[in-house]
Amino acid sequence: MIRDLAKGLGPHVDDAAFRAAFEASPRPLLLVAADPPKFTMVAVNAAHARAFRTQAAALLGRGVLEVFPKGLSREVDAFVEAIRQSFEAVLAQRQAIPMGVRAFPIQRADGVSDERFWSAVNAPVFMPDGRLGFILSTVQDVTGEVMERRSEEARQLLMREVDHRARNSLTVVQSILRLTSAPDIDTYRRILTGRVEALARAQTSLVARRWEGAALAEVVESELAALAEPGRFTVEGPHVLLRAGHVQNMSMALHELATNAAKYGGLSREGGCVSVGWTRRGGELTLTWREQGGPPVTPPSHEGFGSRLIRQLGRLMQGDIRFDWREDGLQAEMRLRLDAQQAPPDA
Repeated sequence: MIRDLAKGLGPHVDDAAFRAAFEASPRPLLLVAADPPKFTMVAVNAAHARAFRTQAAALLGRGVLEVFPKGLSREVDAFVEAIRQSFEAVLAQRQAIPMGVRAFPIQRADGVSDERFWSAVNAPVFMPDGRLGFILSTVQDVTGEVMERRSEEARQLLMREVDHRARNSLTVVQSILRLTSAPDIDTYRRILTGRVEALARAQTSLVARRWEGAALAEVVESELAALAEPGRFTVEGPHVLLRAGHVQNMSMALHELATNAAKYGGLSREGGCVSVGWTRRGGELTLTWREQGGPPVTPPSHEGFGSRLIRQLGRLMQGDIRFDWREDGLQAEMRLRLDAQQAPPDA
């Protein structure tokens, strides 16, 4: 077959010259007989054998579609089907047919498969009598281009996500600035700084889990540790992963409770303490905040900004909060719905 093809290329190209040119090509080349449905491989250059980590002798005389394992994976089956369709299109249209990028893994010597992507141009080779005798498949490994494109898409997605998160954070900060009130500038600065720092701690928790959410225990401990000495608070509850949209709200709500406790409640006197615990039933979380050891508590005559903010944050988390102004210390109970996919089983 190769000799017939070499003769068809002209009087100055013999079998040896054709083979030398074929082998010298740096691009993977595969010469296939136009004998459907087998499509017998009649020549395989060294570049092609290296690309697919095989030997030419293992391929020659076999049908192209016969050498691929059947039922190995969907991507392998799709790769084989794309080859078949491309070859049949060459025969039907009698012109070169580009084959789209397809995934086909290559197994290394250690048995591990490398993800690789390939494209090809399959071109007809005509004999002197006009008969379509062969198909020349010029293959290209385009893995680098695919990975570069994926990297760029991931970068663009990350930039959009960062922009979205930054805008959300700025909106929250603007709300804090607008709604925070105080009798003097120093008090205003202190309150504002505390709330912005609570927001920053929430961002840190989110970044640690790549914006997938944050562990409730980490959020609670972070807010209490910012205002209370070690040993003056306890945290107890099953593992709960708050979804990303709830982390900032929970952090801000806990900051308001901790700030109130440090100024007026259980953390305002030596020996006072705060305990935070939670339970979960199905998709509902119940978090309980208890203060002890502070000054005697009386219900406030009117609801302050902090309490209003906590209630608003609770509603944003699809829940509510109840305050019980007990004489021995404030007890607050927060209930909210958890996204079932974001709430793993109790640890």
